[in-house]
Formats: sequence, C-alpha cells, structure tokens
Amino acid sequence: MQILAPVVLIITMGWVLVRTGFLSNPAVGELNRLTYWVGLPALLIQRIGTAAPDFGRVGDMLSVLLLATGVSVLVAALVARLWRLPGQSFVTFVHGAYRGNLTFIGLPVVIYAFAGSPEASTYEAVALVAFVPLVVIYNIVAVTVMQLPGRQAPMVALSRVARGVATNPILLGTLLGVLLALSPLALPLAADRTLAAVGQMALPLALIGIGGGLYATRIRGRVRWAVGAAALKTTVGPLAGLFFGVTFGLSTDELRLALVFLACPTASAAYVLVQQMDGDTALVASTIVLSHLFALPVMLLVLALTA
Repeated sequence: MQILAPVVLIITMGWVLVRTGFLSNPAVGELNRLTYWVGLPALLIQRIGTAAPDFGRVGDMLSVLLLATGVSVLVAALVARLWRLPGQSFVTFVHGAYRGNLTFIGLPVVIYAFAGSPEASTYEAVALVAFVPLVVIYNIVAVTVMQLPGRQAPMVALSRVARGVATNPILLGTLLGVLLALSPLALPLAADRTLAAVGQMALPLALIGIGGGLYATRIRGRVRWAVGAAALKTTVGPLAGLFFGVTFGLSTDELRLALVFLACPTASAAYVLVQQMDGDTALVASTIVLSHLFALPVMLLVLALTA
C-alpha cells in the first residue's frame, strides 16, 4: 500500500483541484500536454541514458507483455461476440478491455515500486525500454480493431498510425535514452541535471492530470458492458502475464514490472480514438472510469504477491 498510496493521493488531489475549480478542464489539458511533450521525454532520456538497461531482460518481458495483450484481445472479442454487441460497441469493448494507461499510471507505479531498491535504476530502465514498443503495438492494434466496421479507408488509418509513431515524444525520448546508454559518451553534468529536474515534474503532473480527467469523465451508460470491459482489462491481462511470466522464467522483480503494466486501467487516450473513429463513446467513457476503480485492488494484489 505504501507504493500505491502516493499514486492514489496525487490522483485524488487532481480530482479535488478540478472539482473545487482551482484547476479548470483546459488547464488540466495543458498540464497533460506539458507532461507528454516535455516532462516524460526528459525523464526517459535521463533515466535510460544513465542506467545502461539489460536488453536481454527487456526481450523476455516484452514477449510476456505482448502475449498477454494478445490473450486480452482474444478474450474480449469472444465475450463481445457472446454478448452480441453491435459493430461499433463490439470494437469499442475490445479496445477498452486491453489498452492500458502505461504512460500516466504504469510508469509512476513502477518507479515508486522500486524506489530505494539497490537495483532501482536497472529495473526502471528495463521498464522504460519495454513499455515503448508495447505502446506502439497498442496504438496499431487499437486503430486496426476500430477499423473493423470499415468506416474509414485502411490507408488513412495506417497513415495516421505511422505519423503518430514517428512524432511520438515518448518513443523519441526512449530512442535517445537508448542511444546514450549504448554510447561511450556520458551526458554533460549540466544536461543531466537539467533533464533530471524537468523529468521530476512528469510523474506528479501525470497523476494530477489523471485525477482531473476522471472528474471530467462520467459514467454515461452501457454500464453492464462497461463493467465487463473494465473487469477484463484488469484481470485477463495480469493472469495471462503471470502464466507467461512463469513460463519464460521471469524473476520476481521482472514479473512485478510486467504485471503492473498489464493491470493498468484503460487509457484515457482510448476515448479520443473512439471518438475520432465514430465508436461507442458512452461505453468507452464508462469503461475508463470503472477500470480505474477495479485496477486499484488488482495492483495491490500484484504488489503484495511480488513483494
């Protein structure tokens, strides 16, 4: 609980700040923009570039994450088929049931989970390198799934994904960090301290943004379907990850990293994509809110089992 307490308290603070009018919804949007384009890339460059990640560990963990994500997509599609969800609700259900908020929830929890550990920097770097390919895969699968009803030309959807990947600041920050880690050159002290200082703002601002976003996002209907999607999001991935993690022989700490990522609630970005591609916005909004409630006990269990 000591690991999740700061995360929950800062998210709650963000909710209260917006609820009381201290922060407006546009201000929260600007904070998220600052975090996404400046804070998180600085954090990634500095943490990865100075830690020399073990890429062997990254490969096994990424395999576990991708396999577990595949299982989540298949199970969600099967459940949606059994419930006979109509086209746009079907793909929205699947989208909400697998796409986790790795950037704004997963990273803070992972970093707090290893704070003070002798190998904290090593595991942080492994997590940071592993999560970026997973985010890219999430985006590709998301657009592919939302494309199934065929309302948008495939080439338009693919070009959107390619453009998004090429300009993704999280991906670019990670690539720069990896290049620094592989290079014999070290960051100049002034640059290292500047990136570290800027990166320190990323985690609290990300969590404040989540809290503010949760206040603005309401349960808007489709409750039964949303409960199902949120429950699948926070259970199927971690269970599949546990199975594959043991099969691949991940260490306890590596398993902790993988399961935290897989237990993350549905990403707020899911709403934006569903809205852009004419999906079921009521279903995805309800799924986002409910999955945050469901994720807390699951993450507590994950952290307790891998302590």
